[in-house]
Amino acid sequence: MNTFWNKKISIKYVVLLKLLLISIFAIVLYFVIPAESVKKITGVIASKIKGKKVEIVDSPGLKKLKLAIDSIVNADEIIAGSFAFSLVTADSNIVLAEYNSGHSLVPASVQKIVTTGVALARLGNNFHFTTTLQYDGKIDPATHTLNGNIYIRGGGDPSLGSDEFEGTKIDNLMETWIKAIRKMGIDSITGSIIGDAELFEQDPIPAGWAWEDVESWYGIGACGLNFHENTYDISITCTKNSAICKVTPAIADLNLHNQICINPSLTKNYMYVLGAPYMNERVLLGEVNSDYEEKSAIPDPADACASTLKNYLRQNGIGVRDSGSTTVRKLKLLGKYVKAERKSFHTTYSPPLASLVYYTNNVSQNFYAECILKALSVNSCGYGSTSGGVNAVINYWKEKKLDLRGFYMTDGSGVSRYNGITAKQLTDMLVVYTKDASMFNTFYNSLPVAGESGTIRKLAKETAAQGNLRAKSGFMSRVRSYTGYVRSKKGKLLAFSMMANNHSWDPIGIRNKMEKLMVLMAELE
Repeated sequence: MNTFWNKKISIKYVVLLKLLLISIFAIVLYFVIPAESVKKITGVIASKIKGKKVEIVDSPGLKKLKLAIDSIVNADEIIAGSFAFSLVTADSNIVLAEYNSGHSLVPASVQKIVTTGVALARLGNNFHFTTTLQYDGKIDPATHTLNGNIYIRGGGDPSLGSDEFEGTKIDNLMETWIKAIRKMGIDSITGSIIGDAELFEQDPIPAGWAWEDVESWYGIGACGLNFHENTYDISITCTKNSAICKVTPAIADLNLHNQICINPSLTKNYMYVLGAPYMNERVLLGEVNSDYEEKSAIPDPADACASTLKNYLRQNGIGVRDSGSTTVRKLKLLGKYVKAERKSFHTTYSPPLASLVYYTNNVSQNFYAECILKALSVNSCGYGSTSGGVNAVINYWKEKKLDLRGFYMTDGSGVSRYNGITAKQLTDMLVVYTKDASMFNTFYNSLPVAGESGTIRKLAKETAAQGNLRAKSGFMSRVRSYTGYVRSKKGKLLAFSMMANNHSWDPIGIRNKMEKLMVLMAELE
């Protein structure tokens, strides 16, 4: 009996001892053993969360992804350039894969996710740009005459007179404005129609834009009073011996010297326009072998807007004196500007910022991105400048405790090669956006969808990434980049960024390399 009792006691003590040893081992593993030792023991990838190291299993899918990354970084085409990659969990920012993620690279149009995301967070989804009609002087009720001027006070609205939104087209806009003027009892104006673009800085072109960008259809700057997306359409009709040029809408005082050549052996038409902002003398250069259409920058958008309203008023029976349109800028240059008391009588609102951001990111609209950046400046300091917008963005990310080493912002659109950002900063930003319930869905839905929409509609068709991965793309010579979100097979939202600078692949070659990474990310368990 004593032997049996002693045996039972021994088993009890052994069990307790084992439990004690297991507890001690767990405590040591959690608090004492260095992270590198944990990594060696478990054979997994370490990633920081809550100040500790957690382990993410290096799955077969991740191994395939890393092999695909290795095939890029070890390729001859990138040997003199740079490649960076970052893939993290969107909810907790756990690193799943990375390469050179702390190296600052030129992002191209991926820059727009910085501008549009911060704008949605700061200004809100329902923010509207405003344009205000004002007058000075007095209205004579007997003769229905305004003895004074009508002002178009710009609020930086990029959609004013645009063909892209319902109700913003020139005809609709002018009809609304004419009704507002008639409602004031005005049939005749003794003064002028004056465009006021003073809310934004005078120079519409951000520092760092190359001259070739300013000459091209995509290099359109932001003004305080924008009009028709600050562009006019150029239509080229080819005859046997010449290329006939037509401009729509008509731009007052524009002298476009057509030097387009017809080249029957040409494989692709091209044209560009020489001329700086506010210069009405422009030279149209290029070669064509068939009818062709392109866009170019309006020299003075505020003047074009004022001139258009003057013409529509006259066409609708409202008299305006012969020299009936100008701008505040022009009057100041001539020393003729007199600051008078103005009365506001009508306000035009842009579509909500949510719609503008969708358009900006989906088609990669540089001009809208620059207007949105300057709106951030107005919001922070009351005046719209590129530098003010950049400061607003930097201050936002400082509040979010983002490490900004290597972050260089010159514009809002990514046209400038002076921009610099790291892949880690991009995914860090995407993670921050996911935590802002007020704007995340709007921002997420603004990103093009792989295989379906926007600038990545041709990518990853009939793969796990189609209809799943959402990303902003960026492209310029020797630069290709993508950043956005993708869901794993189990529905886990991941944030990613990839950038290549100074590579020697052709555009299709580097696109295909990155497309493979997109598919592999979507196939992760």
